[in-house]
Amino acid sequence: MALNINILKKTVIYSSIFGAGAAIFALIPALMPVISLFILPFLSGIIILTALIKLNKDALKGLDTKDYTLLGGISGSICCSAFLIIFAPLVLLLKVFIKTYYTYGIDFLNIFLAIVLIFSVMLIFFATNAAGGLLAGFLINYFNKN
Repeated sequence: MALNINILKKTVIYSSIFGAGAAIFALIPALMPVISLFILPFLSGIIILTALIKLNKDALKGLDTKDYTLLGGISGSICCSAFLIIFAPLVLLLKVFIKTYYTYGIDFLNIFLAIVLIFSVMLIFFATNAAGGLLAGFLINYFNKN
């Protein structure tokens, strides 16, 4: 069975919701390093694939391991872009109201550096979450066979 457009739509929607939710939780300074350095780069693809399986058990049946890899990479890059699109304006807005709030260096970026940063981080997140999707695909196919 090949990867169809409905699975891709659900993956993009769940990934953007997860990225936006992670951005809101990352506004808490103690949670920001955990979310941006551990959960988003390594676990977001696995979390999205798990959510797809839990919400619709037949959605991912019969997919190859390469399809899981592609879904993991797509979910990682979409989570990254949603996180950065929501997180950066919220941090700058909080800085206006709370003068001592830490901006994580966002206010020093110009538009070119911000675009380069977003695309390079999306590429890194795509690669790491593709590896997570590969692992999830191996495990899901192994458990489906047994």
